[in-house]
Amino acid sequence: MSSSRLKIEVNALKEGMFVSDLDCPWHQTPFPLQGFYIRNDDDLKALSGYCKHVFVDVKREKIKKAYTRHERIDKQGLAPTPGENANANKTNQLKLPSLAIKSPKHYEVSASINKEVSRATKLHKHVYDAIDKVFSAVQNGGKVSLKETEQVAEGMVESVTRNPDALVWLAKMNDENAHSYRHSVNASIWALVFGRHLGLDKAMLKTLAIGVLLSHVGKTKLSSELMVCPSTLEGEALRVYQTYVHYSTEILESIKTLPKTVVSIARFHRERHNGTGFPKGITGEKIPLLAKIAGLVDYYQELITPYESANGISPLEAASKLYELRNITFQQDLVERFIEAVGVYPTGTLVELNSHEVGIVTGHNLDRRLFPKVMIVLDAHKQPLKSGKVVDLKERNRRETESNKLYISDSLPKGAYNIDETKYLLTGAKSRWSWKHIAGTLAAG
Repeated sequence: MSSSRLKIEVNALKEGMFVSDLDCPWHQTPFPLQGFYIRNDDDLKALSGYCKHVFVDVKREKIKKAYTRHERIDKQGLAPTPGENANANKTNQLKLPSLAIKSPKHYEVSASINKEVSRATKLHKHVYDAIDKVFSAVQNGGKVSLKETEQVAEGMVESVTRNPDALVWLAKMNDENAHSYRHSVNASIWALVFGRHLGLDKAMLKTLAIGVLLSHVGKTKLSSELMVCPSTLEGEALRVYQTYVHYSTEILESIKTLPKTVVSIARFHRERHNGTGFPKGITGEKIPLLAKIAGLVDYYQELITPYESANGISPLEAASKLYELRNITFQQDLVERFIEAVGVYPTGTLVELNSHEVGIVTGHNLDRRLFPKVMIVLDAHKQPLKSGKVVDLKERNRRETESNKLYISDSLPKGAYNIDETKYLLTGAKSRWSWKHIAGTLAAG
């Protein structure tokens, strides 16, 4: 057992402690699979209904510290993210009835990850081309045509419904020329994966994809100076930056063939559950569902890949952050179901196992999200294996005693140990040259 894990009775838990494991299966509880912080007495009461004791990670316990831009606090409690309404009551939790999707669709995985990645690679490039044409037309005052955008949105929907992991995998591609659109494209992928999980039909998924792809088009009307580091903006500069929502709405409303639902995604995607968003500061029940989804995935993408930096936080940390914001910034069941949809360790994430081996997450087990399928690429001494070894942690651990179980001990940053997981993932599991590539980069490092 890790020296940072401490077994403790539920009634002994204190605010700020991080619960990393339970004395019962996670999937039999409503708690997030990646663990969570104790915020108040309500968390303790909820936990006591399922567990007698838990394990806490003492290294992740929250004490007073210098908070990052995604963790800033003030005397009233949780502060809004940059650009959100600082005058709203930030500690109020707004509880709504559970989300109910009318006649939800069920999508079976009908293509392997390798086959779908191969099929979707061209599509991924076409998405960037389509968005570039729209943004360039707006910026240059030309005629805006959404025909190509609608076509790629349809393609994305079909790909995600066949296998939701493929486009997530492709989102890890580093296309520097497309950097200005990467946020919108990746956010749209998260939105589709989430929408698929919720059971939205294909028409709604297409609307959602187009809305997320185009929700930032109004930024073409802003000066380039405002886009350099938007998280640091204050005062008048911040007010001007916020007008991108108005411009996006205005631009999309001018396209008469565009469904009003797409326009509403752009109009409301920066509103927040408890009224801390902009431009209107409206609360959860007044925000359309697709706009709520757009806002959540937009925020998640900004956490893991900030606009002005490649150094975001890990998906594990982002999931924990979202869970802290449940019923505050975002609706609780949307947060919980989003984490279910994308996983604590999304496909393509580099992870280290308790055996000290390093691997790449290649798929998920819906009932045990903490035990995904992992392709081990480095041995315990961090040396590259001659060929990848795929391990289904759920199936392996079913046969093992507690002391012999294999689990993920840490989520690693992109490029850890000089592994270019993007190139490896796109070559397929049977390609040998990628292992030579890993060995070469390790030796060079």
